[in-house]
Amino acid sequence: MGRLAIALLSVLLLFSLVRGKDITFSANPSNVVNGTTKSLEINCKAPALDEKLNLIILLMVDQLEEGENVTIASDRGFGAKLHVQDSHMSVEGALRGADEAFLKVKIAEPELNHTGKYQCRFAYLNMAEFRFVLLSKTLEITFTEPDEPTPAPVVSDSCSCDQVWTELKDLRETLIAENRQLKDQLKSYDDSCRVSFTARLTGRNGKKFWSNRPMIFDSVLTNKGEAYNATEGIFTAPCSGQYFFRLTMRSHQDRDSGYVDGAIEVNGEEMARTSVFTDNPMDHYEQASNGLVLSLEENDEVQVRIQTNSAGKIYGEVFSVFSGFFISA
Repeated sequence: MGRLAIALLSVLLLFSLVRGKDITFSANPSNVVNGTTKSLEINCKAPALDEKLNLIILLMVDQLEEGENVTIASDRGFGAKLHVQDSHMSVEGALRGADEAFLKVKIAEPELNHTGKYQCRFAYLNMAEFRFVLLSKTLEITFTEPDEPTPAPVVSDSCSCDQVWTELKDLRETLIAENRQLKDQLKSYDDSCRVSFTARLTGRNGKKFWSNRPMIFDSVLTNKGEAYNATEGIFTAPCSGQYFFRLTMRSHQDRDSGYVDGAIEVNGEEMARTSVFTDNPMDHYEQASNGLVLSLEENDEVQVRIQTNSAGKIYGEVFSVFSGFFISA
């Protein structure tokens, strides 16, 4: 079996070119008269589809030059885009709406290089049958001098199967890359990731502290997503991404000098500290605060640990607060 036959068989097995639906592809005018034609419109309109059963992927207009496709304009769901640097050209289009999917290329004061063969391609995913569908149609725009007769327009829906196979592979790789980027962006809008919490110590008189002990903020004010465990004083990241944490503590040292620090730890590794110090042996009150942005992996654990060489207690309620929230993926 020849290479062309194998390529054709592969295309027929993997992709269905549906003849029941067709593209409307037209040029107005179909003949450009040198120095006379003021504007040229190339309009590609996709067939009507049920949006519940079909996912539109792209609509594209190419200019065919010596067997090579030069993409002029496309819409991949993020708005119509012009792919060439040409001051004569502009584009508008949409993949949704009452007018269905369309792509319109407008050319002001068209010249010889704006004529020739054009192709419109429309791709969508039939989710009911889970198959990829590619529709294509070509037309030819002629160029004449004012005294030359105008040739009849040529419209064709034929295509090279080898060419389609290559383009489909390129399209698949592009869609996979764009889909991966879109998924990363959408993580920021995944409500299961968008957690936040604020917790305080119970009781204004607070709790005694000992060095190298976890400080458990057990009075929860808010805990969206339930990522903070008030029993153990541990926040567990539900998703990988950027998070912000802030720690504020007020210490009371009982007739003892030295330092009292609160360390923010990730999986036992210290990331930031609040720190106070006094060399006064009398009763002493100090308050400190610190905050930072952390890159966490899913299931990383964040907690506060006391480090001190002094004695006393940490005041609670409004004086000592631990909080954090998800920023983005």
